Amino acid sequence: MDTITTERKEQGSTRRSILQLLRRYGEMTALELSEHLRIGAVGIRQHLAILERDKLVSVSGLRRQIGRPSNLYVLTPEAEARFPKQYDRLVLDLLHYLEHIGGAMVLEEVLEQRHERMLQEFSPHLADKSRREKVETLANLLAAQGYMCEWVEEDDGSFVLTEYNCPIDCVARKYSQICLQEERLYEALLGAPLVRESSIACGEHCCRYRIPV
Repeated sequence: MDTITTERKEQGSTRRSILQLLRRYGEMTALELSEHLRIGAVGIRQHLAILERDKLVSVSGLRRQIGRPSNLYVLTPEAEARFPKQYDRLVLDLLHYLEHIGGAMVLEEVLEQRHERMLQEFSPHLADKSRREKVETLANLLAAQGYMCEWVEEDDGSFVLTEYNCPIDCVARKYSQICLQEERLYEALLGAPLVRESSIACGEHCCRYRIPV
């Protein structure tokens, strides 16, 4: 592999990392990206300029700190195509059609069947595990489904489960029942109640669930 090809691959990898960080944190400055990626701020700004040119990031405002204010960068709607999606327009059309011909009851039945299927699929992976192991396993299962899921254990013994990407967010924005079904699914799998603190479907940059002690 020649030097030019290697450099192009490295540059592409850096820009993918920038997009993933912005997806994770919602908005960041060039300096914050530089510190996360351990790349000079000048180099980060060059990558950001290319991403702006490609309409994948934009400046959303300023962060005022000591010294000069810093631009805050966010993902554009066009950048969503760079993240895993498991649906298309057909899914929305089918759900709309089911609701039209059968009413809300039929739609609820379909979503309940989805809930049961996922419960049967995931349950064996969490059987006979501690609460901590269940949270970790669920996070890994969701990450494999494209949810960009992470978990942390708080000092008080509670857990926080965070999804930085929702593979079905376009559907969930239209049918909020899906979010409620997923919350029920997680509670059933973990054997504990959850507190939903944020939601991508509601316009926030992540779905965050807290599992109390």
